[in-house]
Amino acid sequence: MFNPIDLTNRRFLISGAASGIGRATAIYLSKLGANLLLIDRNEEQLKIVSDLCLSYSSYRVVDVIEYEDMKSNIINDVDSNGKLNGMVHCAGLSCIAPLKIIDKKNAMNVYMVNAYAGLELAKIFSLKNIFAGENGSIVFISSIYGIVGSAANVGYSMSKGAIQSATRSLAIELAAKKIRVNCIAPGFIKTEMSNQINRNFDDNHEKHIESLHPLGWGEPNDIAAGIAYLFSDMSKWITGAIINIDGGFTAQ
Repeated sequence: MFNPIDLTNRRFLISGAASGIGRATAIYLSKLGANLLLIDRNEEQLKIVSDLCLSYSSYRVVDVIEYEDMKSNIINDVDSNGKLNGMVHCAGLSCIAPLKIIDKKNAMNVYMVNAYAGLELAKIFSLKNIFAGENGSIVFISSIYGIVGSAANVGYSMSKGAIQSATRSLAIELAAKKIRVNCIAPGFIKTEMSNQINRNFDDNHEKHIESLHPLGWGEPNDIAAGIAYLFSDMSKWITGAIINIDGGFTAQ
């Protein structure tokens, strides 16, 4: 099938590449010719994803909240395999807890992974010895719950709303470096994480979630396609945007 997006001779970093949206994005981008740097904590799954990629990919086992270790690993990889044109922060944690039981430790852990780690990655990516100097594109993964409310989701919503606000400010700050910064807010996507969450509820929960989306549940490739678009020249005049890819969830 014809695809107008060609990412040949470009290189991208994907955090959280061992599973879910990150895994799907790695494989999807590889089919478009992109070279990849995959990072995640799970070495076993990371190697599997790397092997599934159709183009060249390297990987580094890192925790995105161990900033100095992450920075040194990225620098070492770039020295060996080439500079980066873009990055997407897919690593993330869920946090289902009502206000009365949420605590500082859990809320801050979710915030540091979902939001602040993205800022650290952007800081590393924008370095002269890391960024290739052209076709610059940063993509953050937020959530519809950074836009609309949900009971027992305040810690998660806080982190996803924060990365949306950061997107707008970074888009202005990094424009002078010819780096675009955008954010995708997915609806409910069928991933290992969503399946694990669904196991905590009764059988009707999954049907209820599906009913909230006029187009039904999303698939990881639905988000991967949006990331590919934001990495491509087709989006060269888009920056500071929050793009909902949610099957119609927020249209209601």
